[in-house]
Amino acid sequence: MSKEYNIGIYIRLSMADEDTGYGSKAESDSIGNQRMLINRFLDNHPELSHCQRSEFADDGYTGTNFHRPQFTQMMEKVKRGEINLICVKDFSRFSRDYIETGNYLECTFPFMGVRFISINDGYDSDDYKGTTGGLEVVMRSIIYAAYSKDLSVKTTSAKIQMMKQGKYVGGYAPYGYVLHPTIRNKLAVDPEAADVIRRIFREALEGSNTSQIARSLNDDGIPTPGQYFKSKHPDKKKFSNMSEKISWETVMVYNILKNLVYTGTLVSRKMKSCGVGSKKRVVNEPIIVEGTHEAIISKEDFELAQKVIRGGGRNPTRKQHDYPLKGLVRCGNCKRAMTRRKNKAGIRYFQCIHSVNNGNTDCPVGMSFPEMDIEKVVFHALTQFLALAQKEAIQNREVSDLRKSAIKECADKIRTLQKQNEQHKASKLRLYEKYAAGSITKEAYIQQKAAADVKIAENDGVVQRSHEQMKELDSETACSDEKLDAVCEQYADCKALTYELTHAFISAVYIYDLDNIEIVWKFKDFLTTSEGEAK
Repeated sequence: MSKEYNIGIYIRLSMADEDTGYGSKAESDSIGNQRMLINRFLDNHPELSHCQRSEFADDGYTGTNFHRPQFTQMMEKVKRGEINLICVKDFSRFSRDYIETGNYLECTFPFMGVRFISINDGYDSDDYKGTTGGLEVVMRSIIYAAYSKDLSVKTTSAKIQMMKQGKYVGGYAPYGYVLHPTIRNKLAVDPEAADVIRRIFREALEGSNTSQIARSLNDDGIPTPGQYFKSKHPDKKKFSNMSEKISWETVMVYNILKNLVYTGTLVSRKMKSCGVGSKKRVVNEPIIVEGTHEAIISKEDFELAQKVIRGGGRNPTRKQHDYPLKGLVRCGNCKRAMTRRKNKAGIRYFQCIHSVNNGNTDCPVGMSFPEMDIEKVVFHALTQFLALAQKEAIQNREVSDLRKSAIKECADKIRTLQKQNEQHKASKLRLYEKYAAGSITKEAYIQQKAAADVKIAENDGVVQRSHEQMKELDSETACSDEKLDAVCEQYADCKALTYELTHAFISAVYIYDLDNIEIVWKFKDFLTTSEGEAK
């Protein structure tokens, strides 16, 4: 008669990049797929298919230690005799501490009468009764882990070398290009998307700002880069949740106009990881190689476009009637648009037409507001806004630098303590080998192992607190507004009030009287309103 088992199914998904990225590994290691694989295995096992099962899933917990709530709960049930078989997808889901895993397989589970199955490793403790099979498995896992780490380093080095040779190593081609059909690691022009790129640069060179270009693309129903990719690759996960609504934004246009790839230049390795356990990435020294693929935009047009989007260019086709405050000036009382007029002396002014046509009104009847005076107020407010935004950006960078420094200190501490723990674990392995060989007694093994465990636990505690500190630092809300920063950079050198400048920052200008002018800004989260006095 076969033994009756109460099965504990253990599932773990780490927050580490290698477990939760967007690649095939994430797909295979997901909670749902682990559950399906284990249950399918048990369903097809004649001895285990009918046995009672309990699931324990730790979602978002590292495998480098055993401080996991569901794992702890499962082991409590093991101690009470409620579970006598544990089944996992592979050893890495149980733990990445392979030495301690070996201790569980060789000592803990046999002592408690627990059978252990790791499906992908082809391991069943029933096959190793009376042997040191657990230790053999552990050694094999250590060798595999070392090989994988070495392979990762070599792969990264190879990629960097390819980048220096001007080869494209990205998974997907940038908007405007496709991966070359016959030449590996090379880009080829995508004619359809390239036409949109040329249009964006053409409109910029004609004097349109990024917001105007975005508006024209939306008006013509041109798909955004994400929507275009989704239409060409419906089977890919990338951009799969994107809205169907056409929504070009200023920052999208700005990023295209700043991208050297359209001149036939590859810029690689611009970002790197900022530390252990962090998904945050920081600026790295880029690798720039020219002439790697066919250019969509000439270098001359690209450089000219940079001057235009910085506010240094002029629009030769701009009509004269597109004056700086066009469509923005409104009456502060009735909220209607004010009319722009010119008197006999040729002086331009704004007037509430409602007050002229309707004498029974609270609007300033017959009062006119010189355009020049209003422009002075608005330009003064804009310069203050830009100065404040620049000061805020500097402060944000300083705060960011402090956060990066603190994160680096935590990461350095974690690396040091993890290295110490690896040494402690190696000493435990040597202790176990001595014990298995009979050179030390069981009491000596237990005593020395316990001392090493205390040191490891102490270090683990500090590591955990350091990880929490890093997580707290990394989750601090950044004050920087990328869209605002991009627009401010675009108009940082403006010396006079222009149509582009006002419409980039301002939604409306409400005039109550010459001493009471309200400006409604587009970036309300940064600064909602501003008031100024005419001089």
